[in-house]
Amino acid sequence: MSLIGAGLFLRSLRNTERIDPGFDSKNLLTLQFDVGAQGFDRVRGEEYHRRILEAVRAIPGVRSAALSANLPMGGGFGRTVFPEGQEAAAGAAGQFTNANEISVGYLDTLGIALRRGRDITEMDRQGAPPVVLINEAMAKQFWKGEDAVGKRFKFFGDQDFRQVVGIVEDTKIFTLGEDPQPQAYVPVLQFYNPAMTLNVRAQTDGTALLPTVRREVQALQPTMPLTNVQTAEELIAQVLWAPRMGAALLGIFGLIALALAAIGIYGVMSYSVNQRTVEFGLRMALGARPADVLGLVLRQGMLLVACGLLIGIVTALFATRLVGALLVGLSATDPITFGLISLLLAAVAALAGYVPARRATRVDPMVALRYE
Repeated sequence: MSLIGAGLFLRSLRNTERIDPGFDSKNLLTLQFDVGAQGFDRVRGEEYHRRILEAVRAIPGVRSAALSANLPMGGGFGRTVFPEGQEAAAGAAGQFTNANEISVGYLDTLGIALRRGRDITEMDRQGAPPVVLINEAMAKQFWKGEDAVGKRFKFFGDQDFRQVVGIVEDTKIFTLGEDPQPQAYVPVLQFYNPAMTLNVRAQTDGTALLPTVRREVQALQPTMPLTNVQTAEELIAQVLWAPRMGAALLGIFGLIALALAAIGIYGVMSYSVNQRTVEFGLRMALGARPADVLGLVLRQGMLLVACGLLIGIVTALFATRLVGALLVGLSATDPITFGLISLLLAAVAALAGYVPARRATRVDPMVALRYE
């Protein structure tokens, strides 16, 4: 059962590592800062945002840069949404979605495709009509079967409706294995946020450019603490750390269980051969070949192994259902995993039983005859 669990989680991890996060993580750098902690008001904060983008975009080797409230795959701020026609009053619960404040150039920097409509521009600022981008999952959830471009909704607490101006592809928000989650992208010039993430797309090696980007950002405000200074690939590795560690631990436990099973089978068959030494000698004295004795011992040993496998598989079929929700890309009763683990156990059992069975073929028939 331990081996089957390890096999399921290892295959699930492999499937997870192949999932497209919805953005291009290669040569993408991130760092976070909070101008609010420096006492900046909105005017000074927006000015700092503008200066940081200008400074970073001017660095040789930088292809593009943009701001966002959230890290790529760093979660999202939950907001309650009321589509136009619903009243945000008592009895109207609204619907939940994730929200991210972004600057111009965010889609291009992260490599997120615009499916329909338009991207945000510098004209989408405070005082202009409120606009928003949404992902395909949100469009399907709120306006299934309709064109969401041009639709309007309010966030809880807003006075004015925001108009959907573009639909973008789905990206992973929390984990690689999650189903598509609704996500809204609000222009940061319309919804100010002092705590932001700087996303930088390097032309070549992003890791080599990271110290330069950090130095240029720090030069603008030396007392500004910078956090999560890393590549997007490191971010994804952090997301995968827990499933990788879980798969590794289960793999270790599975190998220990396999070793214990092999030792147990060897011990039981060795004991059986020692108890039946006279029987094997008599069989060979009466004309049985060594291959016949070898086959007899192995068949009887594998029959016991088959019974153990059957009990283990039935138990695993029920036990693995408890972790089915944690698996990605396969079911808790995946036949390939169950089949491969069963073959592995059978092969190990055969090898463990071969040595005692081989010893049975070397019994001297004369010893058995003298005993009788």
